[in-house]
Amino acid sequence: MELHLSDRHIVALNLLLVTVLAYFAALALNDVVSLRHSSSDAPVMSLHTRVADDSVSRPRADYQAIVERDIFNIEVPPPPPAPVVEEDLHLTLVGVSTATKGKPYAIVSDARGEQAVYRVGEVIPDSGKLLEVQKDRAIIEHNGKQVVLELPKEEMEGDAEASPEVSPDDASEQDNMRHRRMRRHFE
Repeated sequence: MELHLSDRHIVALNLLLVTVLAYFAALALNDVVSLRHSSSDAPVMSLHTRVADDSVSRPRADYQAIVERDIFNIEVPPPPPAPVVEEDLHLTLVGVSTATKGKPYAIVSDARGEQAVYRVGEVIPDSGKLLEVQKDRAIIEHNGKQVVLELPKEEMEGDAEASPEVSPDDASEQDNMRHRRMRRHFE
């Protein structure tokens, strides 16, 4: 297949190509002129010229706005917990349970010898809120301070020395008696 163009078509194509070439030449000339014009306004830097560093002379307060904006959405860490102190609340920690499915609880005896069970988050009358229960102690918030109640260690050691060998049957019978006493107390 041969393409036969007349002289008239060839002249029209040549004219179209010259027009497109002139258009792109005008765009290039415009870019060169604007680049030369903008570079004459800018300061000329040579290889030996040092750029003045303004950040060294600025005070720290100028950057405080950046710190306050929290551009990374960092959450503020919670304040550190108050120090745990030992204070006499006229309470005795009788027992704890951290292995429950619900909230852990502590069994507390008051000055009159009355025992009660308190779960984490509950308020102990005349003492404060039970914050935490651990395996051998409970932490209570009392007047803005965290007060620790610990299980009495001398009784635990004394029981072990008084009856070093207890048979499983005797141990289960003692446990059953304690449970019965506790049930009667709470009924």
